[in-house]
Amino acid sequence: METTIQTPEPPLPAASRGKLCWVLFWEFFKIALFVVGGGFAILLVAEEVFVRKYHWLRDGELSDMLALIQVVPGLTAGNVAIYAGFRVAGFAGAFAALTGVATPSFLVISFVAMGFDLIPIGHPLLAGAFAGVRTAMTALTFVAMLRIWRGSVGSPVQKALFFACLLLILVGHINPGWLIGGGLLFGVIYCMLICRKMPPGSELGEGTAK
Repeated sequence: METTIQTPEPPLPAASRGKLCWVLFWEFFKIALFVVGGGFAILLVAEEVFVRKYHWLRDGELSDMLALIQVVPGLTAGNVAIYAGFRVAGFAGAFAALTGVATPSFLVISFVAMGFDLIPIGHPLLAGAFAGVRTAMTALTFVAMLRIWRGSVGSPVQKALFFACLLLILVGHINPGWLIGGGLLFGVIYCMLICRKMPPGSELGEGTAK
């Protein structure tokens, strides 16, 4: 049984590239300004905006591409913006989205640096605020993990690889970079072996593509 990957509808065919870039900049600016939790939280909100509001990306596309997004050097939030912007409006869209997601952090960090001496770092209220933010970030990361799990971990081989890497990190304290590189190599070798055994015209990973 063949499975097909649904592609999103073209974003606003009648709209100019400039309008698309402005929408990308403004949406990522708002996401970065109001969302707390780093790249995983931004990824979740970006999916809500660009998949369900504008229908520019297919459902789960950003989660599916997270592995590739994290392999590329740079912050996850910036890489998410570059990917989404490029998918919507090419290089100009990628630049607009990256500028939008980076501007709030640049402004906030600049203001904090200007008044750092006035911030009561040891104040109990400020310490409590940071504790609350860390708790919320943990929940957001957990939700992101669940979404990525549904789209990326399906076959018994994938589950075995997941738990093996988890065990190596928790018990063996292996650097995650080695596990990511090993996962890439394992995936290439595994797909090459499977493709040799599959009949012509059949799709790899039947049932994993949504």
